[in-house]
Amino acid sequence: MVLVEATLVAVVVWVFVRRVMAQIDLTAAERADVSGMIVGGAVGVFVAVLLGWLLFGAILHVFVWFADGDRGFGTTLAVVGEADLVSILLFPVAAVGLFTMVGDVPSDPAAAASFLERAGPYSSPLAVLSSFVGFVWRAVIQGIGLAEAHDLPVGKMLTLTFVLGFLGFVLNLV
Repeated sequence: MVLVEATLVAVVVWVFVRRVMAQIDLTAAERADVSGMIVGGAVGVFVAVLLGWLLFGAILHVFVWFADGDRGFGTTLAVVGEADLVSILLFPVAAVGLFTMVGDVPSDPAAAASFLERAGPYSSPLAVLSSFVGFVWRAVIQGIGLAEAHDLPVGKMLTLTFVLGFLGFVLNLV
C-alpha cells in the first residue's frame, strides 16, 4: 500500500507542478531549468512518503515494545502500511482540491509564487475535512491492527494511534 501511495503522490505532484508552470509566463530556458527540479521534487516526495512510513512505524513500535508487544517491527510496519489504504481511498479528494487551484494561479512569476505560498494544501475546508476523516479512519485501523497483531489491549493502542494521529493532523495544518 505504501508504494502505491508514494507513487500516486509523486505523480500527482509532478502533474500539478507541470500544470502550474504552464500557467506562468516563463522563457524556454527558465522552463528547462524548472523541468529538472520538478522531476527531482517528485522523486523527493516519493522518498519522503516511504521515510514517513518507516518513521511513523518506528515511533509506534517503540510504544508497542514498551507495552510488551508479541511481534517484531515488521508486523508494526505492516499494520501502518495497511492503514495507508485510507490515504489511497481519500486521494481523489486531495487531488481534486489541488487541481482546482491551477486555474487561479497568476501568470506573473512573482504573483504565482505568492499565491502558491498562501494557498497551501489545507486552504479549503474540504481538504481539512478530508484530512481529519483520514486521520480518524487510519487511527482506528492502526489501533485495532496493532492490538490484534501484538496481542495488546485495544484501548491502549487506540489511544496511542489517536494521540499520534492527532499530533500529525495538527502539524500538517501549520
